[in-house]
Amino acid sequence: MISLFVVVAATAAVPQGYYNSLKGKTGQDLKTAVHDLTVNHTVLNYNNLWYYYYDTDYVPGNREQVWDMYSNNEYFFGTRGNAVSGMNKEHSFPKSWWGGSKNAAYSDLHHLIPADANANSARSNWPFGDVASSDWDNGLSKRGTPRSGQGGGAGKVFEPADQYKGDFARIYFYMVSCYQDLNWKTTYMLTNSDWRTLNQWSIDLLLRWAREDPVSEKEIARNDAIERYQNNRNPFVDNPDLMEYIWGTMVGTEWDGSGTVIPDPQPTDVATLISPTQGTVLEFGDVAVGDSATLTLYVRGEHFSSPVTLKCYLNQYTMFSLSTTSIDTATINSLAGYPLQVTYKPTSLGEHKAKILFSGGGMTGSVGIQLRATGVESTTPELIGDVNGDGIVDVSDVNIIINVMLGKETSIELQATCDINEDNEVDVSDVNNVINILLGKNQ
Repeated sequence: MISLFVVVAATAAVPQGYYNSLKGKTGQDLKTAVHDLTVNHTVLNYNNLWYYYYDTDYVPGNREQVWDMYSNNEYFFGTRGNAVSGMNKEHSFPKSWWGGSKNAAYSDLHHLIPADANANSARSNWPFGDVASSDWDNGLSKRGTPRSGQGGGAGKVFEPADQYKGDFARIYFYMVSCYQDLNWKTTYMLTNSDWRTLNQWSIDLLLRWAREDPVSEKEIARNDAIERYQNNRNPFVDNPDLMEYIWGTMVGTEWDGSGTVIPDPQPTDVATLISPTQGTVLEFGDVAVGDSATLTLYVRGEHFSSPVTLKCYLNQYTMFSLSTTSIDTATINSLAGYPLQVTYKPTSLGEHKAKILFSGGGMTGSVGIQLRATGVESTTPELIGDVNGDGIVDVSDVNIIINVMLGKETSIELQATCDINEDNEVDVSDVNNVINILLGKNQ
């Protein structure tokens, strides 16, 4: 099994030195090191995810087709940035499990996938697991009662196809490491009282799924694409054996990265920019003219001997600004790196581009990253709680939500609109949110 991991992982475009901070660590310290490595990343705008999916989730050989891991239905991209009809942005690690707050995890591409809307609805926020008896099956995924010992008290589990079980297992290993400090509200698979974050039945399940379904070329390509936008990687795709050192057969043994991470192509004392890498893209999506949007790019490296200089140039560079044009050696050589704030403020309509050039510090050559954005006309902000679209929030909106709860309204689109707190359920909490808006307690 390990030899297969080595062969597959060695094809990933892992930046030189990216995993040095994990070496020599074991168990809890190793998991925390994964957290420290991955948690500082560019937090993407959830509304712009369809910009990224065009590069992260297309079918090889046909960039027009969306890769859906939940169904066999065929979906195709349209205009970049526009949602694909019949699909949702699915939190494969349900957002309700941490309460649904719109933090970094809410828009983390590593667990957000484009998914068939009906399958996404069937999934709801049920845990993953092996189905003993199904009550829903679309030919690829199924949902039903869990096998004995699984489910963590949930009445149902959702089982993906065999060829994606390892993908989801490695996504979960990433999520419970990167976001190990979150307080879990739903604990079917999770625990707040153990550094492993996963409870035992979940560990057993996910380890088995990951062993039986090794890293695929799809995962590698997706990991590479996500790094270009989000500025971090899923370590369990690059180094599948990591799971064994944290939860499996190698607990208590120091991880040294041998055989899994690509050997450094040059001496280790050469100044190297670990992140961002050449080809990284900051995609701002649509921003109204007169407004602005800011993304954070974490800049870090190794063995820099003098400050690194930054320059924004080319095309419409005057619409982009940087929080600094120089980063000192101590900061850029640190694990946390420097949180570079990049702001886009469009002054005209249309697509706008620029580049940031990183140079100096003893680095051979330079590294350039792309900035992309679109200036659009101002629109009226979405009125939260206005589920009937009449421009006001009143008792009629509350009545519609209650009808959805009672099953009197079954439209998928209406159910999504009534999910005010975006936890994949329409329930009393959504009614309370609208009532609080009515009373002026929740703007």
